[in-house]
Amino acid sequence: MVGTTFRLEAVRRAGLDGQLARLGGGKLTHAASVTYLDCDREIDDTTHRLALAGIRATRCADAPVPAAGLRPAIAFDLVPLDESLQAIDVVELEEIPLRDASVTLMRRRFVWMASSRAARDACRRLLRDEDAVLGWRRTVWCPVSSLRIARRRHGLRPVVFDHSAVQHRPLRWTYATEGAIQRWAFR
Repeated sequence: MVGTTFRLEAVRRAGLDGQLARLGGGKLTHAASVTYLDCDREIDDTTHRLALAGIRATRCADAPVPAAGLRPAIAFDLVPLDESLQAIDVVELEEIPLRDASVTLMRRRFVWMASSRAARDACRRLLRDEDAVLGWRRTVWCPVSSLRIARRRHGLRPVVFDHSAVQHRPLRWTYATEGAIQRWAFR
């Protein structure tokens, strides 16, 4: 992804997930108690959207990249990790189009069974632009010793044999109103 890197600082937390959905995604990196955003949108638009969410965005050179001694692990949730693990935590965000989200929510699992009330309510919120859906993939890079601890405490799955699994796993979804990405980014 070619774009601009911002260092993020929470001034007032108010709806980061919704603003990231309006930006269309990006890549968040959390390392050493600092969160970075790589985004390919215009600088003014990005800083404006983040300011609406109460986030101060400072342009910087690059986000931290995993060193040679770090190993990847796949995370299946957005629960923040302990800072003692010395990990580089990366969340790739993608916008889920409204048509894909509504089709998935309204799909009948069985012909004789209607969609659930919760799915209909979620689809209604999406159609009224009261909510948004973000797709995410999370990869945690940490030393082997920390990876063993993180596997026990946080349920991380180390990538041992198939290193292409990091890029080819499916997106998980989160609703912007849940605020899961904001909780992950600013522990």
